Amino acid sequence: MSNDEKQIVALIDSWVEHACNGSLDGVMACYAPDVVAFDAIVALQFKGIDAYRKHWEYCMSFAETMGDMIMKIPEKSVTVGGDVAFCHYLSICGCRDGNGEEQTGWMRGTVCLRKSDGQWLIAHEHYSVPFEPESMKALTELEP
Repeated sequence: MSNDEKQIVALIDSWVEHACNGSLDGVMACYAPDVVAFDAIVALQFKGIDAYRKHWEYCMSFAETMGDMIMKIPEKSVTVGGDVAFCHYLSICGCRDGNGEEQTGWMRGTVCLRKSDGQWLIAHEHYSVPFEPESMKALTELEP
């Protein structure tokens, strides 16, 4: 694994840790100021760090009622080309309910990164869940 690939994996691992610990500032430090995000909930897209920060505030507010956020990314596939890179993965996302049980499902994630001043940041993020077209039901119970 190249040094750039190691830095990107470390950034994504840090992002997961901050998300699970409820550190909004830590999560946002992983994004470029001009980030464009296609999250799986609420809106089609978020443009810029301020818009995405508001969305993350909303997501983290669920911890008060739904329990701690759970996010795991068992495997990451990283490709680097100069000062741009992408990483795709399957992630387990959800929360711990009032009984302490995990309520999670698998999601698909892709991040595109840019290296600026020696630092990798997420410039684009896309999360999705497959769905069954006849019922429009999200298929969160699928497993790899």
